[in-house]
This record gives sequence, structure tokens and C-alpha cells, in this order.
Amino acid sequence: MTPEALLDLFLLSPVGLVGIDEVGRVEVANLAARRLLTPFTRTGSLDELFDALGAVAPDLSARVRGFGGPRGVVVDNLQLLAPGQQQGVFLSIVKVAAGRLVAVVTDAAELATAQGVIARLQQRLHAIEGAVREYAIYTLDTAGYIDSWSVAAERVHQWPESAIIGQSMSTLLPPDQVGLAHVDDTLSLAARNGWCQEEGHRQRQDGTTFWASTVVTALRDAAGETIGFSVVSHDASERRKLEERLRDDASSTTDYLTGVSARRAFFDVAQSEVARARRYGQPLAMLLVDPDRFRTLVDESGEAFGNEWLRAIAWVCRQESRTTDVVGRVGGEAFAVLLPSTELSGGLVLAERIRERMQRHVFGGEFQMVRCTLCVGVAEVSEGITSVDGLLTAAGTALDRARQAGMNLVVGYDV
Repeated sequence: MTPEALLDLFLLSPVGLVGIDEVGRVEVANLAARRLLTPFTRTGSLDELFDALGAVAPDLSARVRGFGGPRGVVVDNLQLLAPGQQQGVFLSIVKVAAGRLVAVVTDAAELATAQGVIARLQQRLHAIEGAVREYAIYTLDTAGYIDSWSVAAERVHQWPESAIIGQSMSTLLPPDQVGLAHVDDTLSLAARNGWCQEEGHRQRQDGTTFWASTVVTALRDAAGETIGFSVVSHDASERRKLEERLRDDASSTTDYLTGVSARRAFFDVAQSEVARARRYGQPLAMLLVDPDRFRTLVDESGEAFGNEWLRAIAWVCRQESRTTDVVGRVGGEAFAVLLPSTELSGGLVLAERIRERMQRHVFGGEFQMVRCTLCVGVAEVSEGITSVDGLLTAAGTALDRARQAGMNLVVGYDV
């Protein structure tokens, strides 16, 4: 490259370049450097760099004097913001020879705006954490060690930030949950699927436990690689106590194992809803939910696991459904969800949410390695389907088609 081309490159470069001596006197500066650095100067002159940047980087001169090498990077991407302005730059200083340095200045015009947005988001997050009493929010690194801990997490888990940062997530698990293995399995599932959900006991610093519903979400970089995890854990102790009380005191209208409507009670409500839908011309859909390979997995893992799986299906269906929907256990391992004022398309959306949430569910204790899926058949009231039996038959047909096509599927009934 000719000297003339090198000069043009220096002058027209979009990156600011400034040649200075060891006391900061400017020997040469290109147009980009003058444009970027002028807002930092008190007089508008760029004759002396260290003096020009004294208000935002008063130690530049000392850092240059303290650099002992014959050449090398003295300052690397120092972030500067012009006082009272939205002008930001990144500054690097490189020693190229004895008494000669080059300052490299790059534009960070959006720096102040970005910092303002971050500050507002942090304020909102702190406000949310203060208002939400029963949800702990914290983050993990890729190995499962806690690297941030919110006020809400401290309130729920009763671990101070100073004691929990740097500890494994397994610290929050009771000893009988096989801590590290459980954490590794949970994070692997979240990394693979994007997120996963589980229910189980959590341990406070004093050794007491509470029942928690926990969602672990993978945090990814621009290339899609997992760089950590966010965790939201809800203290569900009161809900669990209520569910247990309901199971203990349940009448014939409630399934003793899962807490949803028993078959007869579900059919009574369904008949009323079908009649109302036909009378007023309102849509009505029904989901028929059936676990995949239920008997095989129960044979492999035991009846206790089967009961835990049925409770998990009922819980997932209730969590995803509206308060106006009715969830019932209509067979040994079959569940139905009645959706008033819902067309087939809406039923398919809900069925897909239930299917997806079930496949991400992490069981606790000895069953943590077991993964479970289900199929869902969806049908709606129509001219040809005018009764509860007709809805169940159509949803059952769709369910059979899902099973024939494979496991972990949702199919809508189509004549």
C-alpha cells in the first residue's frame, strides 16, 4: 500500500485514531477522532488528550506512566460517557514505541440510551421482586452454580445472598433428592428443550423444607449456545396442603388420587354444558388426554410412580386450563378437559400446551430420571356431534389416530 493510500485510510477511517506522546500531547488525529472526542473537551480543542478526558478518565496519565513494557495495550476498551450528553465512546491506548502511543476511539452513541434502559429494567425487576412475595428468582451458570440472587429469592429460601452465591443449586435440595444428579438432569433437560418444570421440596438454610413449583429456563447467546439458566421457584406449600385436604375430604364428586372431578361429576357438568352450547349456539370443545406407554412404565417403575404420573397429568391440565374449564378423570389413566365457549382450534392450542408441558416435567425423588409424554385427542360440538358420548367418541377417535401416528402428539377430530 502506498503512503498516499495509508494517509487516506488514516484520515477517512470511521474509527478514531490519535497519535500522542507519553504526556498526552496530540501529534495527529483523524476526523473521526475529533468528532468523537470533541464533546468531552472543555474548550473544544483536542491538543492534549489526557487533559481533554480529565473529567471522565482522570487516571489516564498515571496508567500510561505506570506501563512498563516497551510496547503493548495500556488501556483496553475503556467505556466513557460525555458529561450531560448522549455521546459515548470506547477508548483503547496502545504503546507502539518509546514515547509514542496511539489512542483508538470507537463510537458508542447508544451507550447512554442502553444504560438508561438497563437501569429502568433493573428498577422494574426490583419492584416486581418486592411485590411478588412467594416467587424466588435467581440465575445459575452452566454448571448449576448460583451467580445471582434476588431479594425475593432470599425471602422465599431464607438464604442470604452472601451465603448462597457460588453454591450449587443442589444446596437448596433436601438430601434425599440426590442433589447434584437431580440438578444435572434438570439443567440438561432445560438446555435441550429450552425450559423444564418440576415440583418438589426445597430446603431452607435452617434445614426446614417447603413444597415448590420450579421453572428452569435456558439462557442462550446470539449463537444459540446455553450460557446459563434462570430459575423461578414458587412456594406452593399452601396449595399442596389444600390439595391434600381436598383429597382427604373429597366426596364422590372428586377423584381421590388427583383432586380433579370424578367421572360421574364430570359427566354431569358435561351434559349441562353440551345442552347449553346447543341451546345458545355456542362452541364447546373437549380434550381426551392419555399417557403414552403408561402400563409399561408403571411395570418398570412401580405403582407409586404411576400414581405420581397421574397426579402430574391432572396438575398440568389444571395449570394450563382456565377457571371456567372442567378437568375430570374419566378412566383408569384417561383425563378429559371440557372447554366451554371454545372452538376446535382453541382446543388444539390448549392441548399442545398440555402436551409440551408434560414432556418437560421433571419428577422428584427416585423418579427424576423418568420422562413421560402423552397424546391428546380434541373434538367439538357440531351438527354431527350433539352429546357427551358423541364428544368422547370423537375425541377418542382423534386420540387413536394420534397413537397410530406415534407418541407425544395432538390430533383434532376430522370426519
